[in-house]
Amino acid sequence: MAQADTYEFKAEIKKLLDILSKSLYQHKEIFLRELISNSVDALKKLHFLKLQSKEMKDPDLDLFIELKFDRDAKTITVSDTGIGMTKEELISNLGTIAGSGSEKFLESIKQIQDSNKSIDLDIIGQFGVGFYSVFMVADHVEVITSSYIPNEPAYKWRSAGTGEFTIEKAERPNRGTDVILYIKDDEKEFLDQYRLEEIVKKYSNFMPYPIYISEVEQIKETQEADVSEKKEEDKEKTEKKEEKEKKERKPVNEITPLWKKASSEIKDEDYESFYHYIAKRYDKYMDVINYGVDGKVQFKSLLYIPGAQTRDLFDPELEYGPSLYSKSVLIMQNCKDLIPVWLRFIKGAVDSDDIPLNVSRETIQGNRTIMKMKDLIVKRILKQISQIMETDSEKYKKFWNEFGIFIKEGIVSDIAYRDELLKFLRFYTSKSAKKLIGLEDYIKNMPPEQKDIYYLIGENLQTLKLSPHLGYYNEKGYEVILFTEPIDNFLMMNLHVYKTKIGEGEKAEERTYYFKSIDVTEEKEKTSADKKEEPTEEKEKKESEEKKKTEEEKEIEISEGAKRFLQFAKEILGDKVIDVKVSNKVYNSPCRLANPSTGLSSSMQRAMRYWTQTKFGKDFEIPRKIFEFNPNHPVFKCLVELYEKEPTNGKIKPIIIQLYENCLLSEGDLPNPSSMVPRINQLIEMLITGRDDVKNPMEELEKETEKETEKDEKNKKSETENAAKEEKSESSDK
Repeated sequence: MAQADTYEFKAEIKKLLDILSKSLYQHKEIFLRELISNSVDALKKLHFLKLQSKEMKDPDLDLFIELKFDRDAKTITVSDTGIGMTKEELISNLGTIAGSGSEKFLESIKQIQDSNKSIDLDIIGQFGVGFYSVFMVADHVEVITSSYIPNEPAYKWRSAGTGEFTIEKAERPNRGTDVILYIKDDEKEFLDQYRLEEIVKKYSNFMPYPIYISEVEQIKETQEADVSEKKEEDKEKTEKKEEKEKKERKPVNEITPLWKKASSEIKDEDYESFYHYIAKRYDKYMDVINYGVDGKVQFKSLLYIPGAQTRDLFDPELEYGPSLYSKSVLIMQNCKDLIPVWLRFIKGAVDSDDIPLNVSRETIQGNRTIMKMKDLIVKRILKQISQIMETDSEKYKKFWNEFGIFIKEGIVSDIAYRDELLKFLRFYTSKSAKKLIGLEDYIKNMPPEQKDIYYLIGENLQTLKLSPHLGYYNEKGYEVILFTEPIDNFLMMNLHVYKTKIGEGEKAEERTYYFKSIDVTEEKEKTSADKKEEPTEEKEKKESEEKKKTEEEKEIEISEGAKRFLQFAKEILGDKVIDVKVSNKVYNSPCRLANPSTGLSSSMQRAMRYWTQTKFGKDFEIPRKIFEFNPNHPVFKCLVELYEKEPTNGKIKPIIIQLYENCLLSEGDLPNPSSMVPRINQLIEMLITGRDDVKNPMEELEKETEKETEKDEKNKKSETENAAKEEKSESSDK
């Protein structure tokens, strides 16, 4: 037996091995990715030498990688038929590290330890020391290798990851390398076929060479069976059978990445199969984008719009983004830096040779190549969505219903894409309650005198269609956008103008339209006519329209009796409202609650309510608004008349309060609708009996509660005063 030569590791590798043996890391499975990547490099080098017609050992040997595990011996062997190594190469590649890779790795580990963060082994590869990750799971490692060079002997490299390694001559029948890991007792999870297949599929599924996995026990059984058969069969038949079994053996990996195939070669079932693999979903995708760039930045990608949204898309901790590959090796399962958060529903894979094989999450954030790739990918996704919108209305309707909320999120949060995303916006309106339309459709439907885009936000379409705010606009023929989703409140807080071009060619004129909520009081209300200097004829026409509008919005003349009633209503409602008045903006309804033109919009109020309730768990305060009556409605006229005749009539107060709470309810601002029931019963009894002295039990209860509260406050005040007197008396006695 040849004597082994002993060598010491370089000082920095000793430090590295010491850390690997004593520290706890995440993602220990990464050792297999590193070993397979090394094998692929060895196979690629061999393939290159073949193209140069170099003389070599075993020129007809197939190029492949094989993983063999032995539960009894507790070993995992990673074998390849690649270029192999000489003795000098073993010392160079496994005993020293070119450059300062290990020093940088140690420095990075120290920084992570100093910040008390858990150490993720995934970063080890970026420093060129990935091979040493084997000592995370192995007590000791053997590397048996035979170089491609003819007549070059095979060698065995052995180390326990302490401070030294040995090299001796060995036997290996064919060219290539075996890395044998003697697995630690607490890492036996890796001695399992399913676990190994899972790791290969996760990190190395698209290697350009087949990867086989087999259990040593199964290999032994097959060999024993072959021996018994050899007694009955001749050698030639046995060899044919072995060759056939070898051909029938299926690799674990896909070998050729789908994104590297020409589009014409990819079938629908291929796209579907890859979608199931990459998205880990088994529904049918909505659309696929096969996109490659071959310029200053080079990459290929396969991106999918799923068939439907999933609940996890609303999880703030969601890991999203396409899988990022470098030279077909997975380096990041979810790369957030490739798409903005509002496109997190996109699934797929991106592969680029421009990305370092072992780039880390920390370094990828500032990587210019990644930033450029992101810009190109987002533009391509938006182009695809635009094509769907323009060519397939039914498909786009489905897209909007599933993912429209994320487009709205993009409009709210991403100013860089806001203008481009506006064209995707879809909504129902007061004139189109069953068909979704866009902003361009809305503008085409506008009558000539309309200068703004009107909208209203509420709980649901049914409630909005019955809103007292709509009457005036329905009467005028103005279309109102109806928003019903919670995100719409944030949307309209950030969306103020829409710019578009009217006309075609050289005659096209840019117009600016302002978004205006219709639940705002008419006070100080103005339209947003174009600021450009216009032809005299147009100017005169506009002035005429403005004059007409001003006349319509003049203060409404009402009787003295009506004024007294409004004052009484204001006293009844007290601090619940800012003011009580009449308005010509209320049609077909007796009253409405309008926001003051200078106050918080309904969107802001609802947003504040959302944060108050969901983030802090507090009850929201009912917003104070202006209570506006319709001066032409029978309810208002009868109330004024009744108040004039019988100011003390018991029906007036509950009716005023009920009308006010009806408005709150329609706005979604009444926290406890059941509190209206006693008052409704009171009014019903008044109506049936004709009496006006029917009591509301809720009011009696509120009065008792107020008395108890006042009593408690008096008692507290008295106790405080007595305590102060006693303290004063004690101090004077001293």
